[in-house]
Amino acid sequence: MHRRLLAALATLLAVGLAFSPLASCSSDTRDKAGDAVDSAKDDAAKAADTVQARTTAEALRASLKGNDTADKEGIRSVKAIQQAAEDLPGDPEVTGIEDGDGDGLDDDGKVQVTQDGKDACLSLPETGEDTTVDEGTC
Repeated sequence: MHRRLLAALATLLAVGLAFSPLASCSSDTRDKAGDAVDSAKDDAAKAADTVQARTTAEALRASLKGNDTADKEGIRSVKAIQQAAEDLPGDPEVTGIEDGDGDGLDDDGKVQVTQDGKDACLSLPETGEDTTVDEGTC
């Protein structure tokens, strides 16, 4: 009787281990699963940084649309862009503001916002306020 009970318990234990996720995965499989989780975390962090850069460029865009200097001088006004850039949260790097011909307006209408190593590009039209923001460099 005692042997039967031990045999039954051993059988239950063997069946339980056979269907256990830890028992059925090799060490290599568990390592690959861990690597996949780490990769997913890295991808999520990179995506968050990209979203942050784009959000900051969108904030620059909104600030320009409500800027009195931009209303008077145009949305490509270097002064207006610089004013709007000063108010951005998080201390991003704003580049591409160039006035080579001295008319007070940004030459190509491309302003790049860099935050946490990720970029977004704000495109400003020559006339009107039809601006766009794209992920990546200008």
